[in-house]
Amino acid sequence: MGESFILGIGFLLVCFVLSTFVLTRIKTDVFPEEYEFKLDPFWYLFGLFLLTSVSVYYLQPVGVDTIKTYTLLNFTLPVIFSALIYFCYLLDVPWLTNLITYTLALCIAFMQSDDFVLFPEYFSPLQDKFIVALLIFFISKGLGYLNGSGGIASTQFVVVMLSAFLLTYFGILPQILGSFALAYLGIMLAFTFLSWPPEKIIISNGGFSALGFIMACLMLDASVEFSDASMFIATAYLFTELGCAFYNRFILYKKHQFWFMDTFYYRLLEMGASEKSLAFSIAKILFVNLILSLFQIVAYERLALPVFAIAFDLWLLSILSGDTKPEELLSFSRWGKNTLKYIFKKNKTSTQEKFVDNNVETKPQTTKKRKTRKKN
Repeated sequence: MGESFILGIGFLLVCFVLSTFVLTRIKTDVFPEEYEFKLDPFWYLFGLFLLTSVSVYYLQPVGVDTIKTYTLLNFTLPVIFSALIYFCYLLDVPWLTNLITYTLALCIAFMQSDDFVLFPEYFSPLQDKFIVALLIFFISKGLGYLNGSGGIASTQFVVVMLSAFLLTYFGILPQILGSFALAYLGIMLAFTFLSWPPEKIIISNGGFSALGFIMACLMLDASVEFSDASMFIATAYLFTELGCAFYNRFILYKKHQFWFMDTFYYRLLEMGASEKSLAFSIAKILFVNLILSLFQIVAYERLALPVFAIAFDLWLLSILSGDTKPEELLSFSRWGKNTLKYIFKKNKTSTQEKFVDNNVETKPQTTKKRKTRKKN
């Protein structure tokens, strides 16, 4: 464990430095007038992902037993499929893009062993493969829909990778998955710093959908090791925003040009919240999801805590929609200060009440004697 942990930290640092060096040399405008294929950051990220996948697999210590469970295709095939998904977005034919994305997700699902069933109590093994492919499809499309929301999509990717690493650290997932998660984490951390408001670099929607496909495939590998509930919690915000977007678009008929404009994030921007403060507030929500995904380790129910996490995210987003200063409403330090102020204020008022009651009880009662009247 110690050797793999040190090797994983090395992967993280090398990937972060290399990604920062490569991405800072891409000169693109925030909203380019004409799309330039060679300047899209996805291709640089794609090369880094493919390079690290091969490197991590061959540099992982051979003595690890779990390395026999996974082959090189488990980690390189999702990256190669992501390039195909990106090319489909360039065709600008939505139905063809959806069809190819779902077909590639089916290929990943049928690569798993026959005894792996994600929902054994609801579906048969064959039906479960189609449901798993549908989940990969929604996660891939959903991360693409979040693109344009101030670096939130890249932050969601970081939270999933960090959750996978922590589960590996506590012995829940195999060490090789933790090494891959750290390598991917280093790549996306560099991109997150550059895509955080104000954005210095952007990526196309197809590029983020391709990255979402890679993220969903790593989540599937973690689900094979019975950590599916923790992975669902890590993506609770993604599912919450997707539900809000579908609700606004198809029920309230508030359709915008881009999907991310139907999310809570964009609605709060329209209400006057600053982009930077809103991004920090949603980053705190993602941090809460990360903590809840670790609590799932000791939970008995598989799907109770993920449903609670989605409801909790929805409640936090509804709190943000009630004020134009979300950084104050979701400030952890402000919560602590307000709690302490309330406790001290309550103790102070109770002490004053006791002091008044004691004064009332101990105060001597002085009654004046009435003078007797003289009779005439």
